[in-house]
Amino acid sequence: MADLATMNTQIIDVMGTVDGITTYDGDVPEKVPEVEGSILPYFVLWSGLPDSPDEVTSDGNQVDDSFVWDFQITVVASNPPACRAAAHSLKMALMNMRVGTGTVRPNPDSYKRDVPLLDTTVSPARFMLPTFWRLITN
Repeated sequence: MADLATMNTQIIDVMGTVDGITTYDGDVPEKVPEVEGSILPYFVLWSGLPDSPDEVTSDGNQVDDSFVWDFQITVVASNPPACRAAAHSLKMALMNMRVGTGTVRPNPDSYKRDVPLLDTTVSPARFMLPTFWRLITN
């Protein structure tokens, strides 16, 4: 079975290659980088445990040589154009990325959001766009 910690690190590393965008792994500090009252773009990886797509064998055991790992990356920026641009850069970095024995692709079963959402619960306010991904290993 693939090592989840290694795969998570590979995703974080690729997210970090997008110029000018800070990357967080499941935790965003209260204070994020900003300039003149506007936050700078950042990504947040939200990942959990994978599911096993394999059927249970005749002896009742779950096969564990492959799995489906769904994860979300929230793209955040100070305005909608910056948010969309950062999301596009992320998509170009992740699309068809090889991780272990799998390939990262957009999650076909997830909710799709095309318009950035305004979050006014934090200061300064920011726009965010959730992106949903799937990795299937074999």
